Amino acid sequence: MNLINTHSSRYTLYKGVAAGSLTVLSLAVQAQISAEKEHHLPAVEVTGQALSTDYTSPISVGGKEPLAARQIPQSVSVITTQRMRDQNLTSVPEALNYATGVTIIANDSTQSQMRSRGHSLGVTYDGIPAYSALSGYQQFDLAMYERLEVLRGPAGIFTGSGDPGGVVNVVRKRAKKDFALSSSVSAGSWNNHRAEIDVTGAMNEEKTIRGRAVFSMQDRDYFYEKTHTRRWLAYGTLEWDLTRATTLSLSAAVQDDNTKAPSSGLPAWTTGGLINAPRSTNPIADWSRYAWNTQEYTGELEHRFDNDWLTKIKLSHRPQDFYFKDGYATTGVNPSNGLLNYARRERDFAYERNSVDVYATGPIELFGRRHTLLAGYNRENFSSIYAGVNATGVAGIPFGQAQLVPNFDLPYNLGRDTRTTQSGVYGQARLSITDPLTIVLGGRVSDFSVRSRDVAPATPTEWKESTAASHEFTPYGAVLYDFTNNWTGYASYSDIFIPQSQLRADGSMLDPRSGRQTEVGVKAEFLDKKLQASAAYFMLRDRNRAFADPFNAGAFLNAGQVESKGWEVEVTGKPAAGYEIQMGYTRMDSVYLKDRNNEGLPFTTWEPRHTLKLWGVRRFGEGMLEGLSVGLGANVVSGSEAGTGASSVRRQGGYAVVNAMASYRINEKTLLSLHLNNLTDRTYYTRLGGTNTYNTYGEPRNVSVALRVDL
Repeated sequence: MNLINTHSSRYTLYKGVAAGSLTVLSLAVQAQISAEKEHHLPAVEVTGQALSTDYTSPISVGGKEPLAARQIPQSVSVITTQRMRDQNLTSVPEALNYATGVTIIANDSTQSQMRSRGHSLGVTYDGIPAYSALSGYQQFDLAMYERLEVLRGPAGIFTGSGDPGGVVNVVRKRAKKDFALSSSVSAGSWNNHRAEIDVTGAMNEEKTIRGRAVFSMQDRDYFYEKTHTRRWLAYGTLEWDLTRATTLSLSAAVQDDNTKAPSSGLPAWTTGGLINAPRSTNPIADWSRYAWNTQEYTGELEHRFDNDWLTKIKLSHRPQDFYFKDGYATTGVNPSNGLLNYARRERDFAYERNSVDVYATGPIELFGRRHTLLAGYNRENFSSIYAGVNATGVAGIPFGQAQLVPNFDLPYNLGRDTRTTQSGVYGQARLSITDPLTIVLGGRVSDFSVRSRDVAPATPTEWKESTAASHEFTPYGAVLYDFTNNWTGYASYSDIFIPQSQLRADGSMLDPRSGRQTEVGVKAEFLDKKLQASAAYFMLRDRNRAFADPFNAGAFLNAGQVESKGWEVEVTGKPAAGYEIQMGYTRMDSVYLKDRNNEGLPFTTWEPRHTLKLWGVRRFGEGMLEGLSVGLGANVVSGSEAGTGASSVRRQGGYAVVNAMASYRINEKTLLSLHLNNLTDRTYYTRLGGTNTYNTYGEPRNVSVALRVDL
């Protein structure tokens, strides 16, 4: 059985549908323009995509509806469309690498891990939570998204279960009333070629029906040998004002990614040290291949009441297929003979997420003051089914000669079906106590379960529940105080739970882990809210972790505990006319507070203690340099290590990666830009892994040129 091959005809159909949808929408928009001209309607003002050039934006990740960052009593950041364009960013991991307090750890050429405050980040897609769907899964191309919002620290009140590192909300592009068409092409180092088109506008005279379609294609090699990726995305969305108060939104997206010989980094010496191999080295077997096909279909119905209340119902269907066949190192390199061993495997995964999120929010008058209430319910059913086979391993391959690893063709004999179900009722109240004082109270009651079984071609087994939590309560509380019109202080408590599968000595399942964070900080707005600043101290404890029972071998106790704490500072926006900046610093320390083997040692060594992210752009609007923009920035981090606790053995010192850009507006519709990354050609590792793999170099110096036309 091969799920990818089984669905190949379906993928061909999706390509045709996507291309056809793009064509139809474009023609419809053009037809509407023509119709307006014929009826001598007022001319449509050409405004491109009507996107702000700011690096700031209202953020919905701290709730369900957009708020100013100053009103959210936790650390938040946003990567806007303009920031993506200024640095020619095309993938979610690329963009999040520039968000304050976020660390990106590459898994392979197709997907990464995204972490904050010592833990993995979760994800919501336009506010719909998706359990454990960010790290380890390929995400859609950035061409589909308006912005990325990041909240650091537990976000359990709206997401349910997950790691306490925080959550990323990816916000899809929406259809606009006015016609706009944007297209771009780019070429860069290592044969990196890309094209993108984005068209939007009204589809009837009243502008009650609006559409948008996006298509992107990328074909590229990498700085390491053998790897080649070809990826395309088609996305379309339709918005229909059924009445003046009711809007229906529909969207569909398909992305296909085929990568030949993807790299997962280098092995190390069996003695533990790093190998001083060229950055171009790729030790994966030459015949290896990864293929992702990701789809998303959404529906949203919004109704706005005359009393400023609104209700939303959101539905999401997100199937994703992942096929891989690879030969990868299972040992380090023996320094005496330069040999290592390889494993060979083939897997065919079919993931599917079906979600619903419904809520109502609005103001109430109480005791002479106006407050805001929110109540809702969401549910997700996630299935993961795979089939595959493991071939016999291959020993004694010389390092650097992966072409000697033989390919294989075997029938599948493995199969597994895992179902994860999560649901919850949530509520939040923003209570205006006095003009400067706001109290935010909220909570969620969740149910969570995981069950699995073996399926054909393996010998089928019965369903077995491996993890469960029932009526788990997640509290939230915060206080905000406006010291002045510009400054707000806050303190917050946030929580999240993580079910566990380990068993106690009596056979009962451990209670869920609990990620609990307290955070205090200040936020400010200056220059007519064009410049935002924040500073925060946080302490996050992951409690009730599985702890090996000292009196019962193989059993566990709810006694483990780790802590991450530190502080952050961020400044974003326009400090002066023609300037835009985004700067953030994070200091983070982690430690095992209670652990059988690692107590007192650092909990996470992947995330550096110090991280400084700087970026600024100067746009010249007049004079001899009119139309020119220049940008400069750097990501600066302290040393990092491989592993956690006592297993940390590979280390690197701190480093800085300097990036720059220059663009020139040829005319009001055309922009030519040059992007330079790693200007100093610093050699560094984005990840330090095991002795067999995941010791991953960062990109050497590279350049790209892009041409964008907005109509």
